[in-house]
Amino acid sequence: MALLEWGRFGRGDRRILKGAITGLLKDGEFRGRLLEVAFVHNLNNATSKWTVLVGVGKQEKFDLVRFRNALHAAARSLRKRGHKEVTVLLTKDLAGKTSPADLARAVTEGVALGNFEIAALKTRHEDAVTRIDGLSIGGLDGQKAAADAVKEAIALADATNQVREWINAPANTFTPSVFVDKVKGAVKGADLEIEVLDMDEMKKLKMGALLAVARGSDEPAKMIVLRYKNGRKGGPMLGLVGKGITFDSGGISIKPAQNMEMMKSDMGGGAAVVGAMLAIAELKPKVNVIGIVPTTENMPSGHAIKPGDVVTGSGGKTIEIINTDAEGRLILSDGITYAVKHGATHIVDIATLTGSIMRTLGPVAMGAFSNDPKLMDLVRRAADLAGERVWELPLWADYDGLMDSQVADLKNASVPWAGATTAAVFLREFVEGRPWVHLDIAGSAWQDAGELKTIPRGPTGSGVRLLAHLAGLLADN
Repeated sequence: MALLEWGRFGRGDRRILKGAITGLLKDGEFRGRLLEVAFVHNLNNATSKWTVLVGVGKQEKFDLVRFRNALHAAARSLRKRGHKEVTVLLTKDLAGKTSPADLARAVTEGVALGNFEIAALKTRHEDAVTRIDGLSIGGLDGQKAAADAVKEAIALADATNQVREWINAPANTFTPSVFVDKVKGAVKGADLEIEVLDMDEMKKLKMGALLAVARGSDEPAKMIVLRYKNGRKGGPMLGLVGKGITFDSGGISIKPAQNMEMMKSDMGGGAAVVGAMLAIAELKPKVNVIGIVPTTENMPSGHAIKPGDVVTGSGGKTIEIINTDAEGRLILSDGITYAVKHGATHIVDIATLTGSIMRTLGPVAMGAFSNDPKLMDLVRRAADLAGERVWELPLWADYDGLMDSQVADLKNASVPWAGATTAAVFLREFVEGRPWVHLDIAGSAWQDAGELKTIPRGPTGSGVRLLAHLAGLLADN
């Protein structure tokens, strides 16, 4: 999407709009509830064909996350009517809520995110299927700062929508090998180096945890490594590690059939890492970043790992398999070890990891765990910039030992409670004391709760913008 111009409406247009809006408000046909949308035909009396009122809720509950989502929903409605150019006019009340840059970023991302089409594979569409490729914003001061934020937002939204397309793809068309091909195509021309480890190379590196998960599938596992080098020599290197399970049946510990089709989205964390790296390459923060995506299917077969098996990760730790459906932490452990061995000074892993976090936070927020308050604070700040919600959960010493095994160094599953926490306890064992944050996006990666109106349904691209902003913040610290 491209920015066309700044504030396209003239004074006459504004007078006409004011009259139309006043009538709707007086008659109670529009109340401004969050995500409420009202269409008014301008009857050829204004530059535009339609005026669209978008509700952002009560003033005391206003925040940029809900504002962004409201514009996202409105943009989707406009696309269904065939619109390709949009002007957003901000009221004085809204313009005074926060900085022009933050508002411009939220407007641009909200509208641009509305370009994602979940029904892309349908051959017949009841509504028009268009793409909004022009945006104007009126009602903002500080146009230079806002214009810079718009350019940044377009890069971030485009990367997020790319990730949403991948997450939305059916697993039969998005295998680990296809994932690799998609990433290779996406990074062409970008300021990124790409390396792909195949099964033989992973065997040489003794990635026994990742290879154990891959044993049940006929599809070969891969490890995607992306490098962005724009920081000073000897400076911090951010390691981003994402879970890339392109389909998760649960393996021998097979999942129930209900909703198993959604397990095509179990590569959401890995896709988020790739999307973040694409955005980082365009935004060019002065920091070094390595993005690592171990990717495989988790399938049941005569070759699949079994509960009770013991495998050895690339860092040398032995792991007892208690539940083959706790496979994400296994592949992440080898990814984190790779990041440590290749110089990452700060590590963030991101994964659709546990049903526990879904039951705790639903689709509203990512769950976060950390061993370092400073890095966790940067993640919070990045989330605020990204318009994404993060909630930190504790890793108190009381939980230590829950992943200890009687027959190996660790086990991959433990008590039936605190599942998101025990997964984080397991992953912490592989960071070798480096500052680390674990983001569990099992709830936030896909919104399918019809009762929750504040988040557009479907794949969200959770984590892409947060991780990209985090790289910029780390560069400045």
